[in-house]
This record gives sequence, C-alpha cells and structure tokens, in this order.
Amino acid sequence: MRVSATITIALVLTVLFSTSIFAQQVQQTRKYRVIAVKNGDSRVTSMSNETEVTPTLNIYVPNTFTPNGDGINDYFFVQGEAIHSFKIQIFNRWGDLIFESNDVANGWDGKFNGNYVPQGAYVFKLTASSVTGRKAFKEGALNVLY
Repeated sequence: MRVSATITIALVLTVLFSTSIFAQQVQQTRKYRVIAVKNGDSRVTSMSNETEVTPTLNIYVPNTFTPNGDGINDYFFVQGEAIHSFKIQIFNRWGDLIFESNDVANGWDGKFNGNYVPQGAYVFKLTASSVTGRKAFKEGALNVLY
C-alpha cells in the first residue's frame, strides 16, 4: 500500500517594519522563512532557518507621461527599491532646468512656472544611492504627451 501526502510550501515574509512597504521606502533588510504544511492541515510539517536579505538598489524611470488631467499617468515618478538618497533634474531642449527634486516621492506634474510644458522630449539626470552605499546614475529622454 502506497501512501502519498501533498505538501504545500508557504513563504512567510517577516518585514522589519509593521507598516505597508512602498517601492520608494528604504528598507535595511527583510527576513524570510519557508514553512511546509500538508494540504488541508494547518500544522507545520517543516520550517527553515530564517534568512536575512538586504535589498539591492533598483531604479525604474518611465520614458513617457501624460499630464493631461485624466487621472492616468498625470505625474512623472521614479520608482525603485532601497533608495536612500535621490536627486533628479529635468531640462528642456535648451538646457534650462525646469524641475528638480531630492525626494523620490515628489513627482513632476509637467509644469514649469505654473504652466504645463509643451508636448515633446525632455532630458532627465538622476543620481541615487542605497543604504549599502551603492550609487546609480541615469540620464535619458522623457516624453511629455497630451
């Protein structure tokens, strides 16, 4: 007689902070533990050791946004993980600085001096560093569409 049991592996995530975590928030570390339980049975069958992971610096810069007031992509935000310090500058085609921020949560609304900028391509320069000291530099084009 052959007896087989199905075991489900559940990944339990223990974050050092008790609040919700957003991509832009800095996290020192995360703790993980794998727990195995049988299907239909809540008793723990096996539990791994806890492991601690330090997130790496990861930055995503969208290349287009549409500040047209429709509620979709109206703000330009840089997103990422493990960002400790941050600076972004946006320039028009003549090299004039039209937006600058040191806060990754502060998005650009497409305005300069209170007025929406014309549709077109703009240049961004971004520097960031992580909690471990890793640095990143990105520059590129940003399209504003209406």
